[in-house]
Amino acid sequence: MKNILIYGDSNTWGYDSSRYVPEADAFQRMTETERWPGIVRGLLGPDYNIIENALNGRTVVWDDPYFPDHNGQKGLRTALDVNAPLDLVVLALGCNEMKVFFNLSADMIAFGMEKLIKDCRVPYYGYPAPKVLLIAPAPTHPDIGKLRSASRFPEGTYEKSLQLGPAYRKVAERCGCGFIDCADLHFEINTVDGLHYSRADHAKLGPVAAEKIKEMLG
Repeated sequence: MKNILIYGDSNTWGYDSSRYVPEADAFQRMTETERWPGIVRGLLGPDYNIIENALNGRTVVWDDPYFPDHNGQKGLRTALDVNAPLDLVVLALGCNEMKVFFNLSADMIAFGMEKLIKDCRVPYYGYPAPKVLLIAPAPTHPDIGKLRSASRFPEGTYEKSLQLGPAYRKVAERCGCGFIDCADLHFEINTVDGLHYSRADHAKLGPVAAEKIKEMLG
């Protein structure tokens, strides 16, 4: 049995911009078979234990004043301990760092991901440290600065999101990680908030991630 931790944010959790509940002023979650970690689970079968750890609003290493308990680095250390031993950790973060109040460049966001990679390489309880697969977020919708999330992701967010893939690729090469750039998959980012993946996008990422995991773990 191979143990794989998938550690991500709302685009791993399955935040569905097409399922709005007015009375709750909230969007609902995709089902297990719709979101990409569930698709990975179905494709890889019983020899792979897929552990989903996804949190809306999760950052890479920075403290969000509106979500103080969503610092990804702090949560990752706990997740690595709780789920040891692990064969592979999939890191899929970076969207939330594009919020206006962080004022971070793509290279700074990628540098934060490098910190997480190094945290993954600390062995727990005498087990070997897991391998790491880094997933770069898909670019946002070009009009994100005019959509529902414009107060947090203003004009210029799209241009920054285009820089994340190349910045993450450099980190993956430097650290010897597996790498997937969602920009290569040509997602159809929704036009409600311009940030979250559609069900069709999850369906594209799932098989690619499953194949990469099989490749990395043999």
